[in-house]
Amino acid sequence: MSALVACSGKSEADKTLLDEAARYHTEATDIQEKLEPSIDQIDSVRTLLAQKTTPEAKATAQSLDSLKTAFEEWEANLVEVPGMKHEHHEHGDGEHHHHHHHNNNDTKDLPADQMRDLQREFLANIKQIQEQTQQALERAKGL
Repeated sequence: MSALVACSGKSEADKTLLDEAARYHTEATDIQEKLEPSIDQIDSVRTLLAQKTTPEAKATAQSLDSLKTAFEEWEANLVEVPGMKHEHHEHGDGEHHHHHHHNNNDTKDLPADQMRDLQREFLANIKQIQEQTQQALERAKGL
């Protein structure tokens, strides 16, 4: 077994940390896929809100704009865990909506514990965007 570890260049501890990072990444991308339809609705909801002149409508529209931008930035900055098998998902309409850019250039040499922490942070961020988007869309429905 030690020869195998020596050849792979990764310690067992690193492998465990990268497995944990991969789980965070998978959970984050699952949330991303569930959130995309809501993000795609923002423009049409924003158009409806623009017809209203109340301060609440304006504030909700601005909030939705900010959340859409935050989601797009999150996607643009998302990185793949090195060595992780990557799955692309087909949606029901047969189209491929996978938006990952996976900027690995700066992160592929991160130590395993930092990669895990980075993926945990991506997961926390997408959960926050999801929650705030749902709240803002609910507010918009009530206006």
